[in-house]
Amino acid sequence: MNNKPKPKLTRQRHLHQKTVFCQINSINALAYLLKTEKRKLLMIAQKPRYRTFSIPKKGGGERMIETPFAELKKIQSILSNYLQSTYYFEKSNAAYGFIVGVRNEEDRRNVVTNAQKHINQPFMVNIDLKNFFHAVSEKWVMKIFSKPPFNFKRDLPQVLAGLTTYQNRLPMGTPTSPVLSNFACRQLDVELTEFSKRMNFVYTRYADDMTFSAKQKIDAQAFNVLKGIIEKAGFTINERKLKFYGPNDPKIITGLIVTDKVTLEPSYLPRLKEEIQQLKETVRSQNEQGQFSNKWVEQFKRQVRGRLNFAGFVLKRRDENYLALKDAFYEAIHPPEEEFGAVSWRGFPYNF
Repeated sequence: MNNKPKPKLTRQRHLHQKTVFCQINSINALAYLLKTEKRKLLMIAQKPRYRTFSIPKKGGGERMIETPFAELKKIQSILSNYLQSTYYFEKSNAAYGFIVGVRNEEDRRNVVTNAQKHINQPFMVNIDLKNFFHAVSEKWVMKIFSKPPFNFKRDLPQVLAGLTTYQNRLPMGTPTSPVLSNFACRQLDVELTEFSKRMNFVYTRYADDMTFSAKQKIDAQAFNVLKGIIEKAGFTINERKLKFYGPNDPKIITGLIVTDKVTLEPSYLPRLKEEIQQLKETVRSQNEQGQFSNKWVEQFKRQVRGRLNFAGFVLKRRDENYLALKDAFYEAIHPPEEEFGAVSWRGFPYNF
């Protein structure tokens, strides 16, 4: 499996993709761009097919995932690329999540730069939006495509909404929902930014996680104004995840500790070290039994690799702690061959 990230496009390339997409003026042009025959595209838009299942949430409860069938997912993946390129030029100053990277870009938007905006701020409020994707209705998506920067006419907004919504709202688990949720939040970001400037707050949003920080206390009156703006825009605050921080509180933004710098939570590296050791023992046991391919083990490898990459992203690639964990990871997934004896015939490569 290729774990290398897709190369970042240049600003000029994103501008070209935005221009091409926003110039669409018919269903035929859309079908051509999405590499799908017009009749089939309309059928998929009218009756989109999804598989639904639930996964446990970290804080308890379950999250419903709606994954599109292969044909629809392929269309959404192409569509997502054009939407991401378009949003790159339309993004708000506050948005930091679900934003495409651009080669040689100085204004980088990611989980770390989002947290860095709140360094050395003694007071902070974290707001989580409830059922973020599901709050964006099919009519809302049609409105997005009917207005700038798209200004699509006739049936285009309806067809695009059909391709990107399920059960009359954005689904959780599609390539297009993240970027469309950002489009849905553009006016909200503007209003919250304007209010924050008047109050000397710093405001950023990473997907459905909003952070407000300040030198002075964010009192109940200011919070009620923020809440009113959010609810007027069509979203609901998840009261269970609402968090106020004072000067002496350890401040956490999207899992990162924020003081005079941004770093990982104290438990992150020890937990990752334990996972790497568990992976090492699992791979050792697997090889001793002569089993060289196991779906669960491969999934575990990807999970640990992802957590390791995140540690390197936050700590930077030359950090000693990261390098030690990186060495331990590769030692875990590539144990010395001489440690193992007999090999099962099931793992023997016959195609030579």
